[in-house]
Order: sequence, then C-alpha cells, then structure tokens
Amino acid sequence: MSQQGFDVLILAGGKSRRMGVDKAGIVLAGKTLLEHVLDQATSWGGNRILVAGPPRDWARAEYVSDPPEHQPSSLRGIYAGLLASSSPWTLVTGCDMPFVKREVVARLWAIKNQGGAVAWWQNRLQPLPGFYPRLASQVIAAMLADNRFHLANLLDRLEPAADRDVSALDPEGISFFNINSPADLVLAEESMRRR
Repeated sequence: MSQQGFDVLILAGGKSRRMGVDKAGIVLAGKTLLEHVLDQATSWGGNRILVAGPPRDWARAEYVSDPPEHQPSSLRGIYAGLLASSSPWTLVTGCDMPFVKREVVARLWAIKNQGGAVAWWQNRLQPLPGFYPRLASQVIAAMLADNRFHLANLLDRLEPAADRDVSALDPEGISFFNINSPADLVLAEESMRRR
C-alpha cells in the first residue's frame, strides 16, 4: 500500500492482567510483540506510527503518553493517539496482535464511512484493528468523563462501516487474534512455526 491519509496507532499501555507482565515486551520468535506489530505496520501505508503507552528503550517508536486524568484502558490509549495524530484517520491495533493482514487493513480503509471501519468476526464487531476518525476523540472524551471504557460502546456511538465479508481475506481470522494469556502465546508460537 502506498502512503495513505492515515496514521497507525499501536496500543501498548494496558495492565495485562491475564498475562501478569507487560505484553509489549513478551518475546515471540525472537522479537517482542511490539516489535512484531511495528514491523507489520510499516507495510500498511500509514503516514506515522504512534505507540500509546509508556516509552520503552528497546523499541524505536513515536510514543504517545496516555492522559493521566483517566484510568488505564484501551479507550484512553485511543484517545491519546487520536489527539496526537496528524491525519484525519487513525488505524488502531494492539501490541498483542502480531498477525494483522495487510489485505484486511486495505479493505477496512476502502469501506470506511464517517464513523470509521471495523470487521465483523465471530458474530460481533471487532474494534481492533479498525479505522477511527480524528473527530472520534470528542466522543471518547465524553465517554471517559462518564467513566465508560468499553470499546463496544464507542462503536455503538460511531456506527462505523462493518466488513462482514472479511473471511474472504482472512479465513482463519488471524488478524483479530490477540495474545491475552499464556495459552494464547502458545497458539501464536505454533502459528509462527507453521509460517
């Protein structure tokens, strides 16, 4: 993909309750999860690559600080990234999602509406990866002020375009696989070995 009118935001500031450690630093096939996603992101065609969360000296990136007045959450990271973005659109993904396919990103970019674009997978909308308009920061600010942190609520408010045919590009749904537990890490390692 050539340069497009969007920035890429990688969420890397979560509490990682189920893993018990900072997921961004977990090593998979010789690289950290964050490094895997940074490598993938260079092929997606964005203008800038931002990482929401604490700076890490082991991965070169443009870090975006989460606003301290809100509790840690994915929504807070998206808010920080949208405020830091210099593009009208931001592709948001997680540092624990090392298999996002370039073709899925291209498809979401092509179908976006004024509320953005996400995929429909496993009978629900998948907020990540997804395209979000810069104006979504206003919606998120109101949600954070009301202590509402669920990404599903954000999608309800934005009403993004939903790709219901994403299985044609990603039959296994690997683009939506995120590593939340040690068992997920084992599955990711097996997937890497098969590649």
